[in-house]
Amino acid sequence: MGRNIIITGGAGFIGSHVVRLFVNKYPDYNIINVDKLTYAGNLENLKDIEDKPNYKFVKADICDFDTIYKLICDEQVDGIIHLAAESHVDRSIKDPFTFAKTNVIGTLSLLQAAKLYWESVCEPGTWNMKHENGAVPCRFYHISTDEVYGALKMTHPEGIEPPFTTKASSSSHHEAYGKDFFYETTKYQPHSPYSASKASSDHFVRAFHDTYGMPTIVTNCSNNYGPYQFPEKLIPLFTNNIRHKKPLPVWKRRKRKRLAICC
Repeated sequence: MGRNIIITGGAGFIGSHVVRLFVNKYPDYNIINVDKLTYAGNLENLKDIEDKPNYKFVKADICDFDTIYKLICDEQVDGIIHLAAESHVDRSIKDPFTFAKTNVIGTLSLLQAAKLYWESVCEPGTWNMKHENGAVPCRFYHISTDEVYGALKMTHPEGIEPPFTTKASSSSHHEAYGKDFFYETTKYQPHSPYSASKASSDHFVRAFHDTYGMPTIVTNCSNNYGPYQFPEKLIPLFTNNIRHKKPLPVWKRRKRKRLAICC
């Protein structure tokens, strides 16, 4: 059975990979890419799938509730994958208001628009949208960050050889640098305007689940790197600076270990 899914921030780094995956893997799904096209959004990232019959791009601001609500209704959306966000820590320090608006108000706008529409079309007492061939369960999938948990203490800067005394990864090619790990139950301790805004958006998503029973998922991934990443981020910035023999800037010059996974 086909589905109608909005992916926000789909012209960005991670979002474009998600859009491409869904468009190619699920040809019977209608994928609506919603992106404001700020400095970090680039439709060139999606040139290879822009003419696919199950793909549509809509330029819109997630903070514009009326536009988002109309789009959800018009497209009969039954799933939202929410990646749109301001995400650069340095920018958040200079302009925290923009991060609060996009990451908090934008998420709240999406949640309320989805809630209102789904309540109007779902089977009574459920979050299953009625379709011609049956019912499809609705879902709001919120992509967050592990930075909402703060920072782990580097108690073993030399590295701890695996296996670890934890249920976390024990790959033979991975080293840990401290005795602690982040878990879903870890206390929130954001330390930057960026992580504070994402923590607030996480709380709103959970609040809609607990208050209204809205089906939601929140994931808190670590840093990502890979093709189409904007060059202000650590790995592409360092790579570009090394190529051009420029200094490698490290925030506050602290000794840190950073974990990143490749898209």
